[in-house]
Amino acid sequence: MFPEIDRIIEELIGVKKYLATRGFHAGLAGNISARLDEQHMICTRHGADKEALSEEDFVVCDLAGRKLSGDGTPTSELHMHLAAYRGRDDVRAVVHAHPVTTTAFAATGTPLKDLELPEMIVLLGPIALVPYATPGSEKLGNNLSIFLVEHDAFLLENHGALTFGESPRQAAYRMELLEQNAKITLLSKQLGPLFVLNAEERAELTRIRSSMRNWG
Repeated sequence: MFPEIDRIIEELIGVKKYLATRGFHAGLAGNISARLDEQHMICTRHGADKEALSEEDFVVCDLAGRKLSGDGTPTSELHMHLAAYRGRDDVRAVVHAHPVTTTAFAATGTPLKDLELPEMIVLLGPIALVPYATPGSEKLGNNLSIFLVEHDAFLLENHGALTFGESPRQAAYRMELLEQNAKITLLSKQLGPLFVLNAEERAELTRIRSSMRNWG
């Protein structure tokens, strides 16, 4: 039914294990998904060990949230994943994780908007701060939907982080860039004022970003 499903599962396992070795998934926290076609997605099951994933840890759902195949139940954060796929046709993968520095910004409700390193603007883009709602709730998915159009990276207030990609690998790269952004922001603010680009410089980097959105 889904000719690419084996390849997609292999990629999901690889990137999730990679992020787990980076310390982005304490315990069993976090989840990942990918679009199978315009009406279906595959995601980690609830309670899956992200550092020891196998193909049995994945569940196929339609975009109405109905489970179609797989053992166990879909991730408890299914509403966020569904909101992403329903809201943007270009989103092919979603990663939810709890990298430490990024989550510290989320836990304090501190936006990650001040760092203007060129590579962050080009490869990551603006970072939204999604207002708090109970993890796993439909309200959290609704809160996320407000920010979908302009963002590929999100702080989830008092919770963690979310990134999108054209592939699982790109979504994972963006999660790593998000944590790098948080670390550099924290250190830079201890040293002094952050560098501020002028409007022309910022516009040029945004243009470059638009021309290479499919990197990774």
